[in-house]
This record gives sequence, structure tokens and C-alpha cells, in this order.
Amino acid sequence: MLRQLFRNFSSKIPGFATGAGTEQYSFRNQKVVESHWRTSYQGLVHSSLGIGTYMGAPDDETDQLVKDAIVQSVTSGTVNVIDTAINYRYQKAERAVGKAISHLIQENFKREELFVASKIGYIPEDADNGIPGQAVIEDLKTKNLLTNDDVVGGIHCMHPAFLEDQLERSLNNLGLETLDLLYIHNAAESQLPLIHEEKFLERLAKAFEFCEKKRQDGKIVSYGMASWICFRSPPTEKDLHVSLEQIVQMAERVGGNDHGFRYIQVPINIAMPEAFVYRWQMIEGSEHILLNVAKKLRINIMVSSPLLQGKILELKLSRSMLGIELQAAKHVQLIRSIPSESIKSVLIGMKTPRNVTMNTQIGFVESLNREEFWHILKPEGKEDAPVTIDLW
Repeated sequence: MLRQLFRNFSSKIPGFATGAGTEQYSFRNQKVVESHWRTSYQGLVHSSLGIGTYMGAPDDETDQLVKDAIVQSVTSGTVNVIDTAINYRYQKAERAVGKAISHLIQENFKREELFVASKIGYIPEDADNGIPGQAVIEDLKTKNLLTNDDVVGGIHCMHPAFLEDQLERSLNNLGLETLDLLYIHNAAESQLPLIHEEKFLERLAKAFEFCEKKRQDGKIVSYGMASWICFRSPPTEKDLHVSLEQIVQMAERVGGNDHGFRYIQVPINIAMPEAFVYRWQMIEGSEHILLNVAKKLRINIMVSSPLLQGKILELKLSRSMLGIELQAAKHVQLIRSIPSESIKSVLIGMKTPRNVTMNTQIGFVESLNREEFWHILKPEGKEDAPVTIDLW
């Protein structure tokens, strides 16, 4: 009863993405093709194109562009996945996302239709309030909640006291009572090479315990790991490679079979194809590609960096794709068409109205089928070469 009374007087938007709500969103624009929608292993309907908020200057002009791009994307009926992080643009990215969601709610969109993900772990500056990231660390140390050992490389921390502080800041920035997905941000990349496997796994387990507690408190629905290379590196790289099977087993020990570890974020593009090419992940004693292991473990994959911050556009996709002419859209179409059900959404940064219009057109074009996907990747003159990669 007290919690409900608090919600009634809270300025934050209540609720979270639901199966019924996200399905309702998928029917908003009847011109969007069916293959654009991907259902998570937990029953949420995700748009196969999501909007990211990483790039941009920490200024008010970019805030407005980000807000407007999110509103335009969601209003188009093609995007209900919104991705951000507390350290993006020194907390201004989250605040721009919050303004966009508030605007959308006023325009009769429901909180239950939108899937919102953020990330914590890095020590962020606060551009709007002029607060250096180290001030947060020093405050927690003064309160004897942290030690110097808990902060790795001066940039990253997984201690529950720090995560508590950061989650509350994220929810305040976003103006939300509940986050659909909380990632631990580049944990392996930032800590594993410096503290090594045993200590890293101990700290990650404590972070998972924190996440399970926040699920019980209604602050988050699910959690995951946003990564850059740890899930797509060979197992011989001992202080970089992470076993997804081992991480899921950890989540099961911490949270039981109903644990909340349900997502990982992984970069995939034609210059970084490891997730669907190399058998660098183990499951049940056998070597497999990451996408197959994720499917077996029922872990949803959100794809980041399909354009590698624009650098990938230098690699031209020469073969035609029905209904798509622009190179950026071609690359996104290719990656979202990887024939694996573990991929739920491909995230791309969008700011200008023109880019939003061009990219959201993907929602009106069917994904490539398996044969079309592999045909695009085959070198010219070798169209008859057999495909040796087995995607489940």
C-alpha cells in the first residue's frame, strides 16, 4: 500500500515493457512487415531496428536532436527499442531519452509499449551539473562504502554500493520507475585484464546479486552484459574471453531458474563477424559460435555497432537488396538478417530527421532470407561456393 501511494505521488513514469504492450506497438503501423518484429525468449516483441544514443557532443543542441529522433522513430511505428547508458554524453543521453519518453507518453504512447535499456559500470561525469565522476567515488569512499581496490583503472566499478548509486541516477535521468534492461557495461573489457578471472567472477557475481535485488524491488525487469570483445574473442585469450555458458550458470546460482540475466549486447558488422563465424564459445563440452550458444541458453542478443560508427560504410555492399539503396541501410539490413533467432534488435544511432526517415524504412522491407543473406556475403564470382557456417 505504501509503495502504491509513493507511485501515485512520484514524478517518474511507472510501468515497464510487457508482452501485450509491445505486441500492441507492433500493430500501430500496418505497413510494417512481420519479419521486422522479433519476440524475446521472455515474450516481449522487439523491433529489429533499435535506436542508440552513444555518439554526440554533450550540448543542448544534441539533446534536442536525440529527443526528436527518438520521438520520430517511435512515432513511425518501427522502433520500440531504445538503448542508452549513464556515461553516454556525460549523462545527457539518458536525460534526452527521458524527455523523449515523457513526450511520447503525452502523445498517448504507453510505457508498456517501449523497451528501454541502459548501462552502468563506468564512472560518469555529469555535464549538466558540472560534477566530476570522481566526486561520486570519493563520496562513497568517505562513507566507507568503497575502497580504492573496488575501482579498476580509475574508470570502472562493479561494487554494489556504486551500482546502487548509478541505477538511482539513471532512473532519475530517465524519469522512469522501472528499467526494462540494465546492462553491466563492458565489465570484462574494463576489469578482467587487470584483476584476472577469479576476482572478476567474484565481483560479477556480486553485481548479479545486486541486479536480482533490484528486480525484487521493481527497479529493473532484467539485466545483462553489454560487451565489446569478451564474448567474441577466442578462449586462448585468458584475460579477455568470457564463456557465456559460465555466466548463465552464475546467474542461475545467484537467482535460480527464474534469474533475470536475459540479454547480452555484442557488436556485429561485416568487419567484426566473430559472433556468427567462429566457434569460440563452449556449451555442454562442444565448441559453437556465439549466436548458437545464445539460442541454446535462451539469451537474447542486441547488436551494437552495425556501422562501426560509420567506418563500415567504406566497405560497399555491391549486391542489390530489394527496396534498399543506401549503404547504411544495406548494412543494417544485412546484420538484422543474420539467420539466427537469438538476435532481437540491431541498434543504430540516429539524430537528424533525414537519417531517421532513411533508417526506419527498413521496417517496411522484409528481412533477407537465409539464402539471400549468404549470397550477399559471397565474393563476386564465387556465388556457388558452399556455406560452411551452421546457424541454428
